[in-house]
Amino acid sequence: MDIFNRNRERNPDDHFSNLMFGRKPEPKQEESKVDYLQLMASVETLMGLYSQYKPTIDKINLDPLIAKFLKKE
Repeated sequence: MDIFNRNRERNPDDHFSNLMFGRKPEPKQEESKVDYLQLMASVETLMGLYSQYKPTIDKINLDPLIAKFLKKE
C-alpha cells in the first residue's frame, strides 16, 4: 500500500476524506464548437491539392512501401 498516493485514489464515497480534504471538483466539460464552414473550406483545399499532385504521386509508385507497412507479421 502506497501511503503517499492514497489521496489521489480515494473513493468518492469516503466520508472521512471528504470531510478532511474536501471534495474534488468535477472537471468541466466544454462543448466543442466546430466551424463547419472553415472545416469544409479546409477539406476543399486538401482535395484540390491532392488532385493537383495526384499525377506525381502515381509516378512515384508508393504501393510497395505502403504494402510493407500494412503487412502483418
